[in-house]
Amino acid sequence: MKKLLLPVILATVTSAAFANVAHAAPTAEAKALIKAEMQKAPQISPAELDKELKAGKEVVILDIRQKSERPIMGSISEGDIHVPRGYLEIQTYSKIKDRDAEIVVFCGKGIRSAFAANTLTEMGYTNVKNLQGGVKAWKEAGLSTVAPK
Repeated sequence: MKKLLLPVILATVTSAAFANVAHAAPTAEAKALIKAEMQKAPQISPAELDKELKAGKEVVILDIRQKSERPIMGSISEGDIHVPRGYLEIQTYSKIKDRDAEIVVFCGKGIRSAFAANTLTEMGYTNVKNLQGGVKAWKEAGLSTVAPK
């Protein structure tokens, strides 16, 4: 009986510990950093991006969400490029060779993509924008999504 209880107790304690970490509110320092990165990154609204895409403008759409997140809300473009945020500095140069291309970076809510947009600028890309509110705002604006490839 003791052998059966130990795994149950460990699972319960571990789950509770991770639940607290996953739902921890950002600190004041984290909020300040997020605000600064959001202000530094050039922004584009879902409506503005939709207008550009419908006008046939060439825009590189960069999805920096994790692979597991992509099917949940879909993508905003069939031709998007997927580079998870953790691989941005490693994979982007080979996936986006034109450093002057218009690049719109998106994630779920537009926070990670703001950080990514700023990083891309530091990497030498000259025309990078963050999709305000991410794919969530895109969908809330009534714009259609596609299944990610």
